[in-house]
Amino acid sequence: MDDLIENSYRPFEPVEAQASSRAERREQQTQRILDAAKACFIRSGFNGASMHDICAAVGMSPGALYRYFPSKEAIVEAICERDRRDDAVLFARVLQEPDVVEGLVMGAMAHIRHMHEDDNAKLFAEICSEAMRNQAVETTCMKNMAEVQQMFAGYIGGAVERGEIDPPVGLDVLLPTLMSIAHGMALNDLPAMRVPLDKLEVLLRAMVVGMLRPTKCLETA
Repeated sequence: MDDLIENSYRPFEPVEAQASSRAERREQQTQRILDAAKACFIRSGFNGASMHDICAAVGMSPGALYRYFPSKEAIVEAICERDRRDDAVLFARVLQEPDVVEGLVMGAMAHIRHMHEDDNAKLFAEICSEAMRNQAVETTCMKNMAEVQQMFAGYIGGAVERGEIDPPVGLDVLLPTLMSIAHGMALNDLPAMRVPLDKLEVLLRAMVVGMLRPTKCLETA
């Protein structure tokens, strides 16, 4: 009887710990689904990849998958949110760089490397393509772009106010132009086109200097 009691005994686990464990397991499963969906989207395209394909890739039933994500659009939104969190870490380092030219070049190069790794550029291209015909995906993409643009508006605008740069156009033109250039570089995956990263950085710096026109450069010209 004592052995039975001992073997049936389980240490008490606080409710908070149980909740934490469940949350961690759900987060791990969520990441598995997103990774599987990413592979399916890259391989078959957004329209070509079905929820059934994603179920097979992650090894779970449709019923289980739909408890996490009700649609492919919801999966895309989660993928974009995950990338947004990654970008937030990157941009936090960029915004700490006091030289706005160096900050933008550093951020652009880091973003180019990130998009090149693990076929992120291919996934980004697929999502952008779907955004042109799918309102839900377009809304997600536009929200992310607006957040990034707002973040850099303060960074570049602060440099203008301090007299450190003197762009030839206002921020209303400069910011979307810079975003479009970054967008194009991410889509084209320049490292995959064998563009040397060191030469690309030189070109990016020259471009940013020309667009922002640092006052110290103007004074020595």
